[in-house]
Amino acid sequence: MRLFFLNWSGKDLGMIEVVRALKKEHDVVYWTCSNVKMEVDAREFPGTILHEHTDALHGIPPEGFLGDIPPADPELLRALSEAEVLTLTMMNKHFERKTVSERVFLYQQYVAYWDAVLKKYAPDAIIFPTIPHSVYDFVVYSLAKHYGIRTVMFEPTWVGDRMIGMRDYVGGPSFLRNEKTISSDVKISELSADIRKEYERHLQTGTDATPVFVKNIKRRYSGIRLLYIKCRSLVTSISVHKDFSVLWKALLSPFGALKPNLKKEYEGVAVPPDVDKPFVYVPLHYQPERNSSPQGGIFVDQLYLVATLASSLPDGWSVYVKEHPTQWFYRGVNFFSYRFRGYYEALAKIKNVRVVPLTTNTYTLTSRSRAVATITGTAGFEAVLREKPVLVFGYPWYRGAPGLFEVNNLASCREALKKIAGGFTTSTNDVLRYLHLLDAETFHGYIDRDGQTVSSLSPLENAESLTREIAKLLKD
Repeated sequence: MRLFFLNWSGKDLGMIEVVRALKKEHDVVYWTCSNVKMEVDAREFPGTILHEHTDALHGIPPEGFLGDIPPADPELLRALSEAEVLTLTMMNKHFERKTVSERVFLYQQYVAYWDAVLKKYAPDAIIFPTIPHSVYDFVVYSLAKHYGIRTVMFEPTWVGDRMIGMRDYVGGPSFLRNEKTISSDVKISELSADIRKEYERHLQTGTDATPVFVKNIKRRYSGIRLLYIKCRSLVTSISVHKDFSVLWKALLSPFGALKPNLKKEYEGVAVPPDVDKPFVYVPLHYQPERNSSPQGGIFVDQLYLVATLASSLPDGWSVYVKEHPTQWFYRGVNFFSYRFRGYYEALAKIKNVRVVPLTTNTYTLTSRSRAVATITGTAGFEAVLREKPVLVFGYPWYRGAPGLFEVNNLASCREALKKIAGGFTTSTNDVLRYLHLLDAETFHGYIDRDGQTVSSLSPLENAESLTREIAKLLKD
């Protein structure tokens, strides 16, 4: 088969070894990779077009490649209109300062270039390390769906180093569509040790079940590490980008605390929850990130999600909203595209919605709620383990789990809440049956350093695991 690898990087993780292994049976035609000259020995891949990931992100083709490319066909742009909207939201991460017109121009360059590449090199499959969300790779994914080209991607479950392989994040993992049945007589003791440990961890009152990637973020963005990151960013901006304005901003930063900011606005509208009254708990997603764009579709706008939910509530119910614990770590407390000035105030003004303090325990909110609502968040899977109903507005890996309602409009949201208010419940046996299926259908591996920290696999073993899964998905 003729294969493309998109945004496939990580020599220290074993990622390059995966391509090397698959090259024995397939033709690796095109490959985008971060630090490609350091990661890949081009002599090993003489017939492969190697494209630096950063260049691809900025719409820069490999030197001397393809020549002049005509603008994208208007009919193709119309067919990809939904992909365009999502792509523009993804640009909030890397191209936040670009105007809408500049973003549209870059998007159309992506479409024109990658449409020409796909037509010229005709791949049989395109392989992504995870759900494509680095702007250009999502455009490639969308074109592949348009033309019927097979795609392969992975998603970490954060149950240890368990991974799920899939052909399409919208369709979800293949085991959701299998007719495989699990005996109704299931036992915790029959689960693999890592899944059993995760399940039992969520059953223990007061246990901190925070996912490893959240803990790692908190460690990286606190204390001396945070000071190091800020100093490194300052030095890089001055020495590499010649941006001396950042020095002036750094000198003025102590005075920034006097201005309005996200933290002040949040604290100004936060009200302690009344957990004795019926409520739906909404833990906001960190943004920008793939779990809301593209996995949330139209519900990447969480104000829209909360408004939809609030409009569907049974009488006497409320929505309690809490910010993601890492939202202010990466970007600080300044207003920005996904958390603009007035964002939390707008949330608090929605009828029957209460913004709760950040210090409120998320597991208390989950256990005392009537349901948890999320786009794709880990909080949804945690609620499943605790036998709590979940409304998902996007495409999480744990679709098919007991007690989960897939919501895509006002009507489906109302119907789900009506069932929950009517006494809908799940059972321990339902959860155990799902975990047995998850145990059988996931594999051990990792695609990033957070995953590597919780895995016992060496980079070579990880490569072998990923290679087996790719081979299986190419054959299915």
